[in-house]
Amino acid sequence: MTTALAIRPATPADQAALAAIYLTDRQQDFPWVANPQLADFERDSRGEFVLVAWLDGQRVGFCSFYQLANFIHLLFVDPGYRHLQVGARLLEEVRQYATAPITLKCVMANEAALRFYAQVGFQIVAADRDAFPPNYTLKDTQRAQYGRITNRERF
Repeated sequence: MTTALAIRPATPADQAALAAIYLTDRQQDFPWVANPQLADFERDSRGEFVLVAWLDGQRVGFCSFYQLANFIHLLFVDPGYRHLQVGARLLEEVRQYATAPITLKCVMANEAALRFYAQVGFQIVAADRDAFPPNYTLKDTQRAQYGRITNRERF
């Protein structure tokens, strides 16, 4: 029997499991990342607010959010738990911590992620073809889901 998906702020006890998800995803789906390592998660999420998704007693995904810029730096779901709305639920929760519309960057070659972000309300607002790897900047359009933005401040 499957229990409900739970989202909560990460603690130091989550570090190793989240680093493993990050490493596995990058090894499997990010050919542009040369030699990913477990230590990359700690470096890449340093100073950010991290939410962790739990299902059936294990960590299945996370979102790393740079609150000062309302910017999602990392959103990763364990490959075995994709298509269970884990990413969408993480986004719903992180919106509660945002003070302005969330932005993020997505590699142009990551078509699966681009489809996912379009489905959950993000739109491409800029393209950087000179970056390595080339990427898009996306902005969230789901106004009603923001808890900390007043009606006057909404987009």
